[in-house]
Amino acid sequence: MGPNSGYKGKGLSIIEISEESQDWQHLWPVVELLNQQQNVQVQAGHFLSSHVLAALVNDRPVGFLRLVVQRIGENEGRPPVLFQGRTLFEAKIIAFGVLPKERNRGVGRALQQKAMRRAHELNCCQVRSRSDYGNDANYHLKISLGFGIQPSLENDSVYFVKAIPTADSPDSTRGEPA
Repeated sequence: MGPNSGYKGKGLSIIEISEESQDWQHLWPVVELLNQQQNVQVQAGHFLSSHVLAALVNDRPVGFLRLVVQRIGENEGRPPVLFQGRTLFEAKIIAFGVLPKERNRGVGRALQQKAMRRAHELNCCQVRSRSDYGNDANYHLKISLGFGIQPSLENDSVYFVKAIPTADSPDSTRGEPA
């Protein structure tokens, strides 16, 4: 990325939106263009909360990220992970995309960084996501942000995990906004 190709301080904002907001209607065509409708809408009993971040350039949606809060282990059919008798929570990114013409300009990085800050606010001790093998752009982004990599045993994908310090680390007790 060249020195003038990013949006730093030039009209890029990351906001959290809900399905009831007017911003949602403006973001939905981006979700459809990136074929992420299913990941943005999926619900599961172990999701404690869901948060959609929208990337706006001069108030125009150019990308998004959806994360859900869950107990670590529960979505894998395992008992929740405990530490010092308390349940640990994670923010799992289940949808992420940036319009092709807006890529390599800092939008994806800004979304991921906001997701990590939001995970901290939600008292999660880690952020996790999954990516198909060979998604070099996502690999580069996640590795540059300090995520670790774990190949999946189930399919042709990898998991990325990043520890997030919490206010009461490491004994996170909540998965909902403070």
